[in-house]
Amino acid sequence: MRFYDDVNEEDEFTEEEISLAKGFCDACDKGILMDYDEDQYDVIISHLMFSQKGDYLKKAIERARKEFPEDPEFVIWQARYYIWNNQIDEAQLFMQKTLRRFPPSAVLYEELAFIAYTFRLNLNVRELVSKAISIEPSSNAYFILTNLYLDKNNVPKAFDCFMEAYRYDNGVIYNLDLLIQTHNMQRSDRFDAELAFAEMLCREFPLIKQIWMVTGSLYAINGQHPEALQCFEFANSIEPEALLYFAIAQENCHLGDYQKTLDYCQLASQISDENTANVLMGRALRKMHRYEDSLLHILKADEKDIDFPFAFSELVETLSAMGRMDEIPDFIDRFYKAENLTLEKLEWVLDCLSLDRPDGIEFQQLCLSAANQFQNDTDYCAWLTEFCYLVHTPKTALHILETHYTDSPDSELYLHLGYFLALLHIADNDPVNAIHHLQNALIINENGISEDFLEIDSEKLYEQYPDIYYIVSPYLDRISDVRNN
Repeated sequence: MRFYDDVNEEDEFTEEEISLAKGFCDACDKGILMDYDEDQYDVIISHLMFSQKGDYLKKAIERARKEFPEDPEFVIWQARYYIWNNQIDEAQLFMQKTLRRFPPSAVLYEELAFIAYTFRLNLNVRELVSKAISIEPSSNAYFILTNLYLDKNNVPKAFDCFMEAYRYDNGVIYNLDLLIQTHNMQRSDRFDAELAFAEMLCREFPLIKQIWMVTGSLYAINGQHPEALQCFEFANSIEPEALLYFAIAQENCHLGDYQKTLDYCQLASQISDENTANVLMGRALRKMHRYEDSLLHILKADEKDIDFPFAFSELVETLSAMGRMDEIPDFIDRFYKAENLTLEKLEWVLDCLSLDRPDGIEFQQLCLSAANQFQNDTDYCAWLTEFCYLVHTPKTALHILETHYTDSPDSELYLHLGYFLALLHIADNDPVNAIHHLQNALIINENGISEDFLEIDSEKLYEQYPDIYYIVSPYLDRISDVRNN
């Protein structure tokens, strides 16, 4: 098995292999013991894991290990089964015992190293990889080493190991997703190393499109939009595709060239997802202050797919720019009726309203309607407190809590509500009421202050409201004792 193989596994099974796995299941149901060789067991187990037939999978692995106890492949399948079944502790214990008892094997070492690395098990991954290489060097082993060096931000070493992996199997160059851990605009802890590594790959393999696409994505995440645009344009010159058209359109939008954004969206929409094009065009047109045209494109995307990413947020942004915030509740109602309104979408609306009209009735109504997103009152009130605290609208949360929840018979909420109210009164610059609710909460709760009393700037709290700080500090380790600083 190649660790970096991203080929659709379903396409790898022939009709004969699928029939073999089904035959094993039928034999199990009938209590018949069939004879299979090692290769057949490997196919059966692979297909059963892919099709998520857990009971049959367990039987297949047990029988294979019993019949071929010296074959490391079935030991590896056992470790994978534990992971697949979310038995992480069992997987780690099994792997530790296996490494003590099983004969040295390059395949076993590198496979278990990969599992341990991926799931952060307490095993010495570097030692396992080194043992595997000493027995039989492979692309897999050097691929894992590349990751280990990237974790240490040692880019030159990571690059050297990757080139060794490439020497044993040049297919690694097309599978960078397991090396570049920064995805979807989220920077990983090793982002700088990944970017430097990607830049080195661009210089080493200048005509491989996928490398330029990955590098462009990293630049975009880092806010280096001119560099990202150059990468995407170069990748597109190697081989055009819709995904690159969209990437080029988005980077042009970031750089303020809205006409090019529209042009590339038009190109992309001819061969791929029209909804993505509509959303990007709507964003560009809004930036050009062509609000009616912007709204037209966004509504097309929204009406075609009520759950399409970013269409909802763009709709809110455009209506806000047009001064038509009063129309947003109509869209909220539509999402509620379709049962497609997520808390994330609602927060987009509330964020806009909190800036535009934080004390408006629409904001209060939508905050109150968010209760539909939670299974109980306590979770909702905790969310409401945190959200209004963060967007500086404590009065709204106080109004809702005091009007609808102070007389709630919910015993769990009764224990937490005082902390919520205290925090909101602090945010509302009302220390007298904050102390009142905080003291009541401490009397009700035998275990002292609750973690639901959300984390705030301890130094600011000490400077502005020392009386509250003295009440809080003995209970929360995370609020440092600034008096000793």
